[in-house]
Amino acid sequence: MKISSERTKREIGFPEILAGISPSTPFGKKRMADMKPYLPGDEARLEGEFDRLEKICYILLAYKEETDKIISIFSHFKEISATFRKSKDEVLSTIELFEVKRFLLYTDELRSICERIGVDMPGSFLTEDTTELLSELDPEGNRLPTFYIYDFFSEKLAELRGEKKGRERDYRSEQKRLAAELQREYGITLTPKFDLTVARSDAARLEAAEHAAALQRGDEDNFSVTFKLRAGEKGRGLQAEIDELSALIEDEEFIVRKRLTKLVNKHSKRLIKNCQRIGELDFVMAKGIYAVKHSCVRPKIVRIHTLRIEEGRYLPLERFLKSKGQEYNPVSIILDEGVTCITGANMGGKTISMKLAGLVAMMVQYGLFAPCKSVFAGLSSSIHILIGDSQDIQRGLSSFGSEMEELNRILTDSGDRAMIFIDEIAGSTNPQEGRALTKSLLKYLSNKPYISLMTTHFDHVADGQQGIVNLRVRGLADADFDKLAGVLKTAGMKERIEILTRLMDFRLERVGGDVEIPREALRIAEILGLKDEIIEGAREILKADVQPGAMEMFKADVQ
Repeated sequence: MKISSERTKREIGFPEILAGISPSTPFGKKRMADMKPYLPGDEARLEGEFDRLEKICYILLAYKEETDKIISIFSHFKEISATFRKSKDEVLSTIELFEVKRFLLYTDELRSICERIGVDMPGSFLTEDTTELLSELDPEGNRLPTFYIYDFFSEKLAELRGEKKGRERDYRSEQKRLAAELQREYGITLTPKFDLTVARSDAARLEAAEHAAALQRGDEDNFSVTFKLRAGEKGRGLQAEIDELSALIEDEEFIVRKRLTKLVNKHSKRLIKNCQRIGELDFVMAKGIYAVKHSCVRPKIVRIHTLRIEEGRYLPLERFLKSKGQEYNPVSIILDEGVTCITGANMGGKTISMKLAGLVAMMVQYGLFAPCKSVFAGLSSSIHILIGDSQDIQRGLSSFGSEMEELNRILTDSGDRAMIFIDEIAGSTNPQEGRALTKSLLKYLSNKPYISLMTTHFDHVADGQQGIVNLRVRGLADADFDKLAGVLKTAGMKERIEILTRLMDFRLERVGGDVEIPREALRIAEILGLKDEIIEGAREILKADVQPGAMEMFKADVQ
C-alpha cells in the first residue's frame, strides 16, 4: 500500500533524505529500493526495526575501526545471486567459481568481525557459516581472492597436466635443436620464441630466410616480414600429443567444475540467504550512519494517532543555513487528531514547520530515526501535503484549479488515521472566497479522524469552531524594529534579507482562536525601504477592513 504520492514525498523533502542514505552492496541497494512504509498495525515490526537500528548506531560509535572495515568489505561484494541460482541447471565457469570463492572469503571475514563486535542478531544480520564450501573451493587453504582449477581437485587432472608439461619440454628441446641447425647452416639466429623479423630493405637476409626450408613466412607489413620455425616430424608428433592432452585436461576440468557446481548448488539457499542478510546489514548500517551524522533519535511509537515533535530540525533547510554560516532554530509541535492551524508572517516559516512535521512522520513510518530531540508518533494510514502554489499548465489549469483538484484527490484518498497538511489554501483566488473556503475546510476536517495541519494568511477562520488548535510562528515578535531599521539602513539588499532571516524566530506558540495574523509584513516592507506613501495607504486600508460591523457583515455573506 502506498502511504503517499511521489508529489507529497517530494514536497516534504523525503527524496533528499533517501539520497543521503547510501548502502554499498548491490544487496543493500536492492533492500533500500524495496523499502515499504510501516502502517497502523505494524507497530511491533517497526519497534523491531528500531531495535536493530539502535544497536547499529551504538556499534558505529563504539567500534569505529571495525565498522570502517565492514564498510570496506561491503565495497568488494558484487551481485552474485543469479550465479547461485544458475548452479541448479548449468555448470559454472571458472570465472563464476572465482566469484563464488571471492564472495565466500568476504562473507567469512564479515561474519568474523560481526561476531567479535556483537552484530549477532540471529536471522537478521549474521551470515550463516559457509566454511565447508569455502574449503572445497580453496583446497590449499591459502584464503586468497584468486581461483584456478587446482591439481588438488583431481589426481587424474594432475597426471594429465604433468604429462603435458613433459611433452611441452620435449617439444621446446626439439625446436631448440632445429634452431641451432638453422644457425649453423644459414647463420640465422632466432628469438626465444623461434621467430625472425627481417626488414624488407635487407634484401640479402630476406633472401636467406626465404630459402631456409626450416622457416615459414608469417606476419608481414610494408616494412618487414616475420618468419617462424617449422616443426619437424618429431615436433609435429609432440604437438599432436600436446593437443590431445589439452583436450583431455579440458574434459577433466569440466568434470571438476561440474562437481564444484553441485557443491555450490547444495549450499545455494544458504548463500542466497547470506546475500539478503548482507543486504540487511548494509542497509541498516547506512541508516545508522545517516542517523549518527545528523543527530537523529529513536522515535517512541505509540498506539494513539499523534505526532509530538520536540526541537525538530528540517534537515534540507538546516543544511542550507549551515552552508551560509547560519543556525537553524529547532521547532516543537504537537499534532493530535483534529485540526491544528498555524498563522504567522510570510517569512515566518509556517511552510517549513509543516514540511518538518510531514518529513518526521514520513521518516518514522519508513523505519528511520528522526532529526529531533524527541518524537512520539502513532502510525498514519496515509500522509498527504498540499502546497498551494502549483500550476498544471499542460492541462490548462490555473494555480487555483490545480490546487482544488489536488485537494479533492487528497480528501477522497484519505481514510481513518490519515495525516493531511495543507499550506495556505485558496491563496490565489479572491480573498473573500478564499477565506470562506478555508473556514469551511477547517470545519470539514475537524469532523474527520485525521491529523490535519493547515497554515493560513486569513484572519479569524477558526472563530466559532470547536476543537481547533491555533499556533503562531513567533517570527519577528521579539525584534526591536527601531534598532533593526537602523542596522538595515546601511546594509545591502542581500545582507538585509540575511539579517531578517537570522532574526526570524521559527518556533511555534499556542494562541487563542480569535488570533489575528501578525502585521509584520508592513513593518518588514517599511524597514526594507518601501515608499512611506504605500505603507501608510496599506495601514489605512487595514483600519477600514476592521471597522465595527465589517467582520459581522463578512460572516453574514459567507453564511
